[in-house]
Amino acid sequence: MTCAGGRRRRVVIVGGGQAAGAALRTLRQLGYAGPVALVSDETHLPYERPPLSKEYLWGKEHALRWIAPDAGASARCAIGRTAVACDGASRTIALDDGTTLPYDVLLLATGGMPRRLSVPGSGLAGVHCLRSAADAAALRGSIARCAQQQRALLVVGGSWIGLEVAAGAREAGVEVILAEQGERLCGRTLPAAAADWLHDLHVARGVDLRLRTSVVRLDGEDGAVHSAQLSDGARVQVGAVVAGIGISPNLSLAQQLGLHVRSGIVVDRHGRTSAPHVYAAGDVAEQACPWHGAGIRIETWDNANRQGEAAARHIASLDGAGAAPDAAGHAAPPWFWSDQYGVNLQVLGAPTCGDEVLADRTDGTGRLFVHLRDGTVVGAVGIDRPRDMRRLRKLLAQRPAWQAQDLAVEGFF
Repeated sequence: MTCAGGRRRRVVIVGGGQAAGAALRTLRQLGYAGPVALVSDETHLPYERPPLSKEYLWGKEHALRWIAPDAGASARCAIGRTAVACDGASRTIALDDGTTLPYDVLLLATGGMPRRLSVPGSGLAGVHCLRSAADAAALRGSIARCAQQQRALLVVGGSWIGLEVAAGAREAGVEVILAEQGERLCGRTLPAAAADWLHDLHVARGVDLRLRTSVVRLDGEDGAVHSAQLSDGARVQVGAVVAGIGISPNLSLAQQLGLHVRSGIVVDRHGRTSAPHVYAAGDVAEQACPWHGAGIRIETWDNANRQGEAAARHIASLDGAGAAPDAAGHAAPPWFWSDQYGVNLQVLGAPTCGDEVLADRTDGTGRLFVHLRDGTVVGAVGIDRPRDMRRLRKLLAQRPAWQAQDLAVEGFF
């Protein structure tokens, strides 16, 4: 993959999250010798995001976990800079400081921006979202003030991030009110039985959990949030608010380039977009998923890691670095995890797409729900069943057509 005259092609990665870091790390691991530049609007090299709602948020870890520390040292890293424009004809990226970066290959790993509350009072101090290390540090300070002043933390949205923050706050002795406008927690990713189990866990730990409830307005004192009016008619006194209501993918550069966009930038299994020499990966990318039976954006650490690595492998192979990407095969199932109150929850595949559920109650420790569609396993939810989930993850990655009787033979039921 060289230009005329034998010049190594220039790779530019736009983004500072998991997919960008995984791509940078993989390019260097594969021996890609061309120039690589990374553009991130954060003032850090790419770092692991899961600790932001876990160890880092609660001060159990004080240092960020770098994804590609060695690779970052060998790349040109424009950190604290935003890519504001992209010209596909000249293959250049314009940054907010006036710098222009030329590229031969472009990887868009621009992720998404957290959706913020848009009710009156949402601009008050003490109203947070959680996407970056700076967000985590600010939220940590607000929760500490809640504890000191014996004020409640209002969590808006029954998402995984919102629930992890709620669990940590309760363990720190902070009162928590959680408002979720849907019918159940984690409605996009968790089937009813597992969602009910998780609901009961939070209520048992003292969370004031209100389904079918939204925030109408926030009111403050001296510029800081002090109370919230909820749609169920209640007015609650709060010391801080955190919104976990999803993200909006950053599609500006993709749209400037005229890429095919649906819920995100449409890519193939190698991360290639509709434009030559342009790739995308992570939360911003929509990829066909056989487990869901549709193209979908999957906002997980595992997916961002896989897609960033896949794009890097394809880019490197064009230059003769590393082996050629694998031939098409069965896609590994999506997977993610969450830790709440010392309980480990894992979700595998696409359990919300099932039409039948097998629930294991025989073990006595935790729960295991396996979901089938037309008799074939499409996903699973494990609650404190890490060993079973590791086995299922490996089995489903090896072949797709697992049936209920196959699970019995393997000793799951």
